Amino acid sequence: MLHNLSRKNKHAWVVTSEMAVIQSSKMLASIGILALVSFNEPVKKQHAYVYDGQIFGDIKEMPGDLEKIFRSTIQTLGGEYSLAATDGNKIAVARDSLGRRPIFYAKNEEILAYACEKKALWSIGLRNVKPLRAGTSAVLDENGIKIVEAAHFKKRDFKQQDFDSIVKEYEQLLIQAFEKRLEGQKKIGALLSGGVDSTLSTMLTSKYAREMGEEIIVYTAGTKDAIDVAFAERFTREFGLNHKVRKLDVSDVANLIPKVVKAVEERDFVQVEAGIGVYAAEEMAAHDGVELIVSGQGPDELWGGYRWYPRVIAEEGYDAYSEKNWGDLTRADIETLDRENKLAWANGLKAVFPYIDTAFVNLAMSVPPQLKINSPNDAMGKRPHRALAKKVGIPQEFADRGKDAAQHGTGIHDLLDAVAKQNDFTPDLVRKVNYKSADISDEYLSSSARYGYRYADKKLWLVDEHIQFYIDSVAHRKGILNESERKKIETYLEKI
Repeated sequence: MLHNLSRKNKHAWVVTSEMAVIQSSKMLASIGILALVSFNEPVKKQHAYVYDGQIFGDIKEMPGDLEKIFRSTIQTLGGEYSLAATDGNKIAVARDSLGRRPIFYAKNEEILAYACEKKALWSIGLRNVKPLRAGTSAVLDENGIKIVEAAHFKKRDFKQQDFDSIVKEYEQLLIQAFEKRLEGQKKIGALLSGGVDSTLSTMLTSKYAREMGEEIIVYTAGTKDAIDVAFAERFTREFGLNHKVRKLDVSDVANLIPKVVKAVEERDFVQVEAGIGVYAAEEMAAHDGVELIVSGQGPDELWGGYRWYPRVIAEEGYDAYSEKNWGDLTRADIETLDRENKLAWANGLKAVFPYIDTAFVNLAMSVPPQLKINSPNDAMGKRPHRALAKKVGIPQEFADRGKDAAQHGTGIHDLLDAVAKQNDFTPDLVRKVNYKSADISDEYLSSSARYGYRYADKKLWLVDEHIQFYIDSVAHRKGILNESERKKIETYLEKI
């Protein structure tokens, strides 16, 4: 039996040792009684499954050991999902091979728990919440939580391929990826920034929606002078799309930051600033009754689009680029996809990621890097991606646009200094309390902060300490922190 989880419940999945409602949450499963409970009805079969997202494939009822069956099952499934199952003695949870839907887990002496959002676990007193990584499974039983490999995405060998053949195969796979995710969907929206990724995804979304008799609404957010807004407006005028724009000022950004911090459940600067424009756009979509939002995430990792990649090639060669690119792809679950899902959920939407379809990722990661970035002087990269965009009718000014990261293209990055200072977080305050963000956590949730800044303009990619201190204060106030981070931030705040 297969159940899809209702996204209306803010704390979707919770496993506890008591058969009880946890705060506002309906319980999914109970370790104590070892029964799986859906939002609608109890499930009494030998193996019961629930999922969130889209699953392409069948889950068959089979007798035997839950761990083996569960691992075998998820290796045959496609789509964007997080999945849970029980046999009455154990509970297993997993996310797909590329991590397109999040799961978090935590435990203490009394409770083992998992959830699709950290807030659900924090709300029941668990303060050391960890993400379940892409392609892994967690098995929960009376012995605790065991993390095992389930369906990791495997690194591909490069294949010598003709450029035109790559573009042709890419087109076929991308069409299938959009069709699968849009089939039967209504009330569809698309996020548009005016670069090649979002213009291509918007065009394909509009095309297939119209074939189903639906019209999409396109959403953009940024400052009044933002280059993304200008390009997005030109694109939608040219193609006659229903386009809504939200132009943000310092006051808007100040009001959005607490909402975004609460939604993404992170103190990381890049996670917050990259989420502001998306959240603002998705608020409009929610107001319009949109249910599904199409994201253009993926091509930078798959086709070599980050601004620092050519510099890596120039200084260290294509092998070094390939290693860093592989690292970026395998961290996309915690650096990009978790954030994008949670921003959508915070606005009552479901996000889909057609560019990260497994078949398409298999193709992209088998293409030699020299065909993606043709030289150390190739500042644009993503050559097969741009070629396909032009082939299907994207004008050259959009297909060949060299685009900045979302926080820069929207103009939001430049407003954060003013927001922090308006709230009395200044460089002087940082010196007064001897604040050091690296003392709170040394994990960075973006490729730019991990290493990209070394090959680019550091001021664009590294945050001033007073801005991070302000974001930390917001996260502390909202309760969006694990215990170790909370205590360290409290130490600094007490000195103010």
